[in-house]
Parts: sequence; C-alpha cells; structure tokens
Amino acid sequence: MLSRRYGAVWLTVLALLILGALAAGHRISPAWLAGPVVLLLVGLHDISQSRHSILRNYPIWGHLRFLFEFIRPEIRQYFIEDDTNEMPFSRQQRSLVYQRAKNEVDSRPFGTEIDVRLAGHEWISHSLAPTRIPSADFRITVGEGRAQPYSLSIFNVSAMSFSKGPSRRTTVPKAAT
Repeated sequence: MLSRRYGAVWLTVLALLILGALAAGHRISPAWLAGPVVLLLVGLHDISQSRHSILRNYPIWGHLRFLFEFIRPEIRQYFIEDDTNEMPFSRQQRSLVYQRAKNEVDSRPFGTEIDVRLAGHEWISHSLAPTRIPSADFRITVGEGRAQPYSLSIFNVSAMSFSKGPSRRTTVPKAAT
C-alpha cells in the first residue's frame, strides 16, 4: 500500500489533512474539502474494484489513461499528423470539402506542402528544351489478335477499364518506349 503507484491516493489523503486543518482553523471554507473527498472516494473505489487492473494498480492516475485514450483521435488530428497524412482523408482534402460546402474560395495558389522529391511522387513539368517523341498520341492496342482490338490511351486508363466480368481477363501489353 505504500508503493509509488498509490501516490495519487496518498497525495489526496495529505491534501485532505492539510485542507481539513485549514478549515478547522477557519482559514478556508469547508467547501474546499469536497474535491479531495471525491478524489479519495474514487481512489478507494479503484483499489477495491476488480474489473480494471489499471485502475486497481494505479488508482486515480488510471483515469488519466482512459481520458487520453478517449481524446486520442483529436490529439493525433491536431498535434501529431500533418496536413497531408491520409486517415482516411487528409486535412487538405477535408478542408477542400468544407470550403466547397460553404461556397468559399477553395483554391490555394503558389506551391504545395507535399515533398515532390520523395521516391514515388510523379509529376509532369514543362521543359525548356523539349524533345521529339515518335508517337505523340500515347496509345497502345489492347486485344490484338482477338475479335475486336481497341486503341487505348495510356493517360486516361483506370482499373475499371479492364473489368469486363469475373470470367474474362484482359492483359495489356507494355508500351514501346
């Protein structure tokens, strides 16, 4: 019982004794005793209960753990994550939706917060010295040698373009570079 983990209960008892002495000497109002009495009752309940081992082992302090666990999403959202983390939507995406819903200006000019030098980040930029590309339409033929081949643009293709049903599989040949 004299372990440090019961420190909150002992501090509450000490505060209750000090405030009780001050109230007995008419230096403070007896209303000041209500807080420590409530904390002491909570601590005694925590020690005697058998449902939560955290509260039994760390009376009063254990409630802070449950409080922080309860406000964990807000802590992550406002203090840990940056504006580009996506869980499930980034703060930028949410802000854009909120601004559009309120008919506010939703454009942010001049730059990005995304690190464009990271591996995997792709973009198209203008060139000061453009080169000649042999095929400017960027098309490939899909289904060649079948009943109905199709000329497909590689810029506006999605996964849904290839789903024709569960039994039919379509393969896309690599584009010649």
